[in-house]
Amino acid sequence: MIVRMKKVSVVCMAEDREASLAALREAGVLHPVPVITPSGPDLEEVRGRILRAQAAIHTLGMLPRAAPPPAGSSWAGSAEDAVDLVHHSVRLRRELDEHIAALKTEAAAVNPFGDFDPAQIRTLLERGVTVRLYRVSGKKCPEPPQGATLAVLKHDPTGWYVALAGRGDVALDGAEFPLPQRSLAQVRQAMKEAEARREESETRLMAARSAFPSIAQHLSDLSSRQRYIEAREGMGASGRLTYLQGFCPADRVNVLRRISPRQGWAVMEEDPAVTDKVPTLIRNPVWIRPVETLFKLVKILPGYREVDVSVPFLVSLSIFFAMIVGDAGYGLLFLVSTLFARFRMRKAPPEPFRLMFLFSFCTIVWGVITGTYFGMPQAPPLLEGLTVEWLRSSDNVMMFCLILGCLHLSLAHLWNMVRWINSLQAIAQAGWVCVVWSLFFLIRYLLFESPLPSWYVPMTVSGFAAVILFMTPVGKLKSEWINHVMLPLTVMSNFGDVLSYLRLFALGVASVELARAFNGMVASFGFKSVMPIVLAVAVLTIGHGLNIVLSLISVLIHGIRLNALEFSMHLGIEWSGFEYVPFRRSDDGTRRDSA
Repeated sequence: MIVRMKKVSVVCMAEDREASLAALREAGVLHPVPVITPSGPDLEEVRGRILRAQAAIHTLGMLPRAAPPPAGSSWAGSAEDAVDLVHHSVRLRRELDEHIAALKTEAAAVNPFGDFDPAQIRTLLERGVTVRLYRVSGKKCPEPPQGATLAVLKHDPTGWYVALAGRGDVALDGAEFPLPQRSLAQVRQAMKEAEARREESETRLMAARSAFPSIAQHLSDLSSRQRYIEAREGMGASGRLTYLQGFCPADRVNVLRRISPRQGWAVMEEDPAVTDKVPTLIRNPVWIRPVETLFKLVKILPGYREVDVSVPFLVSLSIFFAMIVGDAGYGLLFLVSTLFARFRMRKAPPEPFRLMFLFSFCTIVWGVITGTYFGMPQAPPLLEGLTVEWLRSSDNVMMFCLILGCLHLSLAHLWNMVRWINSLQAIAQAGWVCVVWSLFFLIRYLLFESPLPSWYVPMTVSGFAAVILFMTPVGKLKSEWINHVMLPLTVMSNFGDVLSYLRLFALGVASVELARAFNGMVASFGFKSVMPIVLAVAVLTIGHGLNIVLSLISVLIHGIRLNALEFSMHLGIEWSGFEYVPFRRSDDGTRRDSA
């Protein structure tokens, strides 16, 4: 559930500002909101250091894992030194890359003329002997001018690379190559030295990977420092008084009131105004908390004045996951993999593992009742009796998807009806339930030619009448009349919403058929020698592995969409919330408060 918040103002003497902020951090219950826009050199300085630390962490995270630092090695210096080293190494690496690229270009230009010493040519020039380098196109080697000597240095399909020597101002009809500043050997030596410096810089950068935990902790400390400065610089002032505003869970305001006498504070609390942007804090029982993993994954959070859909989100997504994956064998693999991962990561938060346990169990159940095991054409004899024959029909599964979708959308409108039970809008929500089911019977008629029930027309007419008459409060007709104009488009959108649940059937069928395709491919190999067996194992592993990955992607895209978009749109949730983050000394990274 979404925790009720109080808007709190803490007033103290200006000279007690630092002590009051320290006490508030120790209390750890107030989400501060700046009274004025925070600014100042301290804030700019810490933001710059945060950016540098984030860039260093990103750089270290992008380094290849093929060459890990020596076992037991650790960074001996400070985190700031590590950040400086990373930035210096990156800057030097970039400069060396540009220098090496320039040397390669220089070497490529000189290479056709061979390795020679330009200083010797300059010496000849001082003695009256002219030496010029040319690239001449054509199939025939050019003739030198009278009294000059031509030496062919290289010939390839693009032309002739020649050196022309003679006394005086001798020239040749062709593209003259300017005399290089250094020999090819010198260029290659400079390139070798630059590459050695780059490799040395890369080695230092790889060694700095051992400082990753230190930099991460440094970044956490800087972020905490930034919040402190923002809270300090964002405080309001009036004469000798200064005050901090923020939001606090209603059941934790007593923490501030308890410490206010000894801190000399005046604590004022009030309900948030409609215009206030209030952070969202969700507290759920242990069995619902796994859904928070999904909210973190897709970065969604209901607004403070919206509703918490954790329970229907978790229940429906578990069903959608099972139907999209659709295979009891895959569910068993998920279960075993989750058990193994939990055994290896015992100190990790339990919620992601509980979520996968739930998904695995639901997938196994759905696979058992549909008789699907690794895409085999028939269920194993011992499990054949657990198959529900009705679900073997594609039409029945499609019908099940439509019914599931209508129940899902109806839940949204019934929920709204309960929320607005003292308003005429509750009648409109009941009308929307009738509209959803009228669309279901219409789709059933169009897809399966099933006759419409005798009460279809009265239900449809009464549903639309309730929506048209009560969807907008009388007092808001002048500002929200557009809702009535857009009603036909809204109904068409609802038609599409009901149909969209057929994607569960389509994705489930695609998963099963892809598994069967790989099984059929393997069955055609024949197993008369070792090689077909090895090939069959490889194809099955790759094929089913690919199918599992595609199924999981489909769950992320389509399963979550049905909850976060279709269901939420009918419920009126815009996922406009932002996280309640209490002002405290250290952040443990959790989304729940200390209660």
